[in-house]
This record gives sequence, structure tokens and C-alpha cells, in this order.
Amino acid sequence: MSAGPTREPLDPVRFISNYSTGYMGAQLAAEALARGHRVTVVCGPLSEPLPATAHVVRVEQAEEMERALRRRAKRADVVIMAAAVSDFRPTRWAIRKLPRRNRLRLELTATPDIISRLPRHPRQVVVGFALETGRVAARAQQKLRAKRLDLLLAQHANGGGAPFGRRPVRAWLLSRDGTVTRLGSISKSRASSVLLDKIEVLCYGQHRRAASSQQPAVSDDPYLLLAASC
Repeated sequence: MSAGPTREPLDPVRFISNYSTGYMGAQLAAEALARGHRVTVVCGPLSEPLPATAHVVRVEQAEEMERALRRRAKRADVVIMAAAVSDFRPTRWAIRKLPRRNRLRLELTATPDIISRLPRHPRQVVVGFALETGRVAARAQQKLRAKRLDLLLAQHANGGGAPFGRRPVRAWLLSRDGTVTRLGSISKSRASSVLLDKIEVLCYGQHRRAASSQQPAVSDDPYLLLAASC
């Protein structure tokens, strides 16, 4: 599981990043732990606390996040890539602070598309997130197919502060079978519960909240790897 933003340095005191706080990742980790899953969170710099019982790996840049996830992805039953990875980084990093000037021309290079490059195993469930300002469901469907995802939670960025932090979000849940579920305006706590229900059905044929005490556990110590954000 990945969480939070990444930061791409411009010089020793400045960086390119985004408004992600890590709240969605924290909610996902808490819900997964409450259901009995083992959780590792690979996170960028967060402004929200993570559950104390989660195993946390802290990184800063997109390349560091990719390395940390690659080391752990093969062991995971589920990979949730919720991190708000910076899409670009400066092509050159200044070793000294750049002086203030009227204009500064930056050349940017794309950061790695982490979820598309992670090693996978046949029974693994891979979950992505998408944040769009328009045509949300259509663009999310394109990403789900292009990145070979099992599930994707799409959110609408309306320019008014959502979906960052603790605000409710307008969301859609897309599945690999083509199903698109409109979740409407939903809290991140509720969105985490809906998403984990769907993950558990894909992995085990049921979700843990629905399992009776007479049924065997759906898995021994299922392991979720979370990269979280928003």
C-alpha cells in the first residue's frame, strides 16, 4: 500500500509536489488492519497519522517509492497504489539554492509509472486510484485497462479543495469486468470500506465483515501492500 505525496527536489530547499495529505491511505490502512490483514504502507511525507500497528516504510521521491514497492510487491496478496505520486520531476537538480529571479525556466521529466512496472504474481489483486477534473469515469476506464488493474477508485477534482484531506469525495469504483459503480459523494472512511469489501470478494469470494463465526478464515494473515495518499 502506498500513501501520501512524493516530493521531487528542485534545489536543496525547494521541491515539486501536490496537495495530498495521506488521509485516504490512513483510512485504508486502519480498515484493513481492523479486518485482520497485515499491512505495509510505503508513504511519502504525510500530514496525517498512520495506524500504529501498520508497518511503515517512509520515502520521499517517486523513484524511492518504486524501489520500496518493488522489494515487497511479490509477497503481497493485494497491492493498493493510492499514493499521489508527482508526475514530473526537474530534469536537473541544483546542488545550491537557486537565486530569486524574475523568470525561471524549468525542464521537467516524467517520473516512473510505478503501478505498471511492479512485479506481479498470478493471484495478486492490484488496485489503482485516479484523480480527474473531467470525464472521470471514461478516463478512469482507460487507466484501468492500460495499467492492467483489477480495481480502480476514481475521484473528481473540482477545484474547490476536494478530494484532498478529510473532505468527502465524488467517487466511482471500476472493476476489471467492466462494472462501473457510482459512489456519489462519500467519506474516505466509507470509500475505504467499500473498496476493501470488493478486494476481499476478488481475493477470497467473500468479505470478512460478512463471514460467520462458523466459517473458516478466508486467508491466513493476508498481506496488503499499500501506497497511500489524498
